[in-house]
Amino acid sequence: MKRRHIFCFLIVLWSNLCFAQLTSNELRFNLYNYNFFVNNEYKGERVSGYTLPGFRITPTLSYSLNEHILIEGGVSLLHYWGASKYPNVIFSNLPSWSGNQYQSGVHAQPFFRAIWNINKHINFTFGNLEYRDCHSLSEPLYNEENTFSGDPEMGLQLRVNNHWFKGDLWLNWQTFIYKNDNHNETFCLGLTTKTDILSYKDKFILSAPINGIVQHLGGEDLQIKSNAQSWVNLSYGLEAKLHVSKHWNVYMGGDYLSYKQLSGDIMPFDNGWAQFYYIGGSFKKLHLKIAYFDSKDFVSILGSQHFCNFSNNTPGLVFDRANQFYAKIYYDYNISNNCNAKFYCQIWKQNKITGNIYLPNYTERFERDGFLSFSIGATLNIEPSFLIKKFN
Repeated sequence: MKRRHIFCFLIVLWSNLCFAQLTSNELRFNLYNYNFFVNNEYKGERVSGYTLPGFRITPTLSYSLNEHILIEGGVSLLHYWGASKYPNVIFSNLPSWSGNQYQSGVHAQPFFRAIWNINKHINFTFGNLEYRDCHSLSEPLYNEENTFSGDPEMGLQLRVNNHWFKGDLWLNWQTFIYKNDNHNETFCLGLTTKTDILSYKDKFILSAPINGIVQHLGGEDLQIKSNAQSWVNLSYGLEAKLHVSKHWNVYMGGDYLSYKQLSGDIMPFDNGWAQFYYIGGSFKKLHLKIAYFDSKDFVSILGSQHFCNFSNNTPGLVFDRANQFYAKIYYDYNISNNCNAKFYCQIWKQNKITGNIYLPNYTERFERDGFLSFSIGATLNIEPSFLIKKFN
């Protein structure tokens, strides 16, 4: 499938379709600070465990030309604690010195965006994208760690938010190539929609989410010989939500997910599918979600390795049809208008799993009893904004 066909397909879905107005002529200093500490205790059959301690800080200057146009620029800085030197602590039995091979200082990226608030429901962005809500994708399609451990997303984004429909159409251009360049261009094209098909006094809402992701590696006129690689994730489902009281909410739903390798041979599967059924609820700031995930030959392009049918750390290991239980509990606390803290725990209970290890001239049968993996984390998001000058 050609890239233009993929783009047209997503535009057709988009056609099935609140942003605050800007204050004119204001120059502001903004600070986006995301602090995180995440400990992932994973069983090695799928993916190895790791820890993410660090922060991302993005100071910017913004200027609103009028109530519709805002420009903002600065720098995004990412640092992992303890990554500049190893070891940084006293051991009873010191390991060998490893030097500063991982990181020194911070990982810096320029930050710039121009935002066009077409009206109070439609927002169009050039440059750095808004994706801290995970593009409203479910857990099997998007790993929340992407929001603070990956490079900021950059490209184009169109968002819609009204009473009955929410949508996010984005193009994240990850790698640019020049003529005769020696690496591939890389981009991700995504679409998320959620349409309320039945609503009763905002007490009961039945909605239909439809999502699509296309990841592409390729390009033209490359000095290296490399075939284009493209993958697609699609999902659609139903979700029912009930507002029991001011503080109580419950919901349940299900998604059918598909995967397809449009071109290339990097992934071990050409086609696959998955099912994700869930039930959850919230009481004040406390949220709980329990789900069942069943998959065959499935690859999640932007999601956690737990939702893929191949191993991340054992070469050649692919799984047969696999199923697991998933649970997430988190406490989301708004400290102030520009400060938010979140504490969470995720659990993956893998049922008995089988598969094969495919190596050159060798195949071994793989079989494991069920195992448990979990992730615990805490984040603190601080976003002050200061008025420098208001022009006439």
